[in-house]
Amino acid sequence: MKFNKMAACLVATACTATLFGAMTTVSAAEELTIKAGSASVEAGKEFTIDIELAGVPSSGIAGLDFAVKYDASVFEVTGVTEGAVSKTTDKQIEGFTSNLATDISSDGVAVLWATGQISTNDSWIKSDGVLLTLNCKALKDGESKVEIVKGKRNDATSVDAVVEGLSVVNPAVSAGTVKVGTQGTVEPGKTLLGDVNCDGKVDVTDLSTLAIALADSKTLEGQSAINADVDKSGAPGLTDLARIRQFVSRIISAF
Repeated sequence: MKFNKMAACLVATACTATLFGAMTTVSAAEELTIKAGSASVEAGKEFTIDIELAGVPSSGIAGLDFAVKYDASVFEVTGVTEGAVSKTTDKQIEGFTSNLATDISSDGVAVLWATGQISTNDSWIKSDGVLLTLNCKALKDGESKVEIVKGKRNDATSVDAVVEGLSVVNPAVSAGTVKVGTQGTVEPGKTLLGDVNCDGKVDVTDLSTLAIALADSKTLEGQSAINADVDKSGAPGLTDLARIRQFVSRIISAF
């Protein structure tokens, strides 16, 4: 369903017109931030970008209106998955499975989250975490910022959030970056996280090299130890092994 139609229903049912149109915009929230994730991936591969909330006030968030902007020639967004913090205890509007509405277009993704209950804050967003995940596909080598910008309402002038007292505040924003190109390859002997055998790439050989070293209680040395310590804890360990396994399996696209 297109954003405009879905948003119109949310506006009518959840009083979004009151939330975003009639309220006076005040100064930026002290802590509230909307953050876009980053990724490094090869052209043609699928990957995800999380859009997260941080510094959510204890009283909660009643509404959010913003858009995600990126270079659509570098990667495309193929779908949106609702995040954990979006799924509140709110009674859903009839005909909808979520209070989150999104629209993917050539110039970005429009996002609207609006509660169905404004008389109390029982069902507002009250915790930090992932609001939504963008499901993406890398198109060509290049680099693109992933920016949080104002929404698509005609009267939108900034990124908006509705908080306690139904006041509209402007959260801080944090951009991410998507790098598309050949990943996991550098000149042999140089620092490349995950490249345990120092051959200039990250693959299943690095996974087995670290696994054997850990099983035999063998201490890695020099560049090998630096590359194996992907979580930068100071020494290679089981957590690093798990992360390298995820990278090789394409579960994650960067350390």
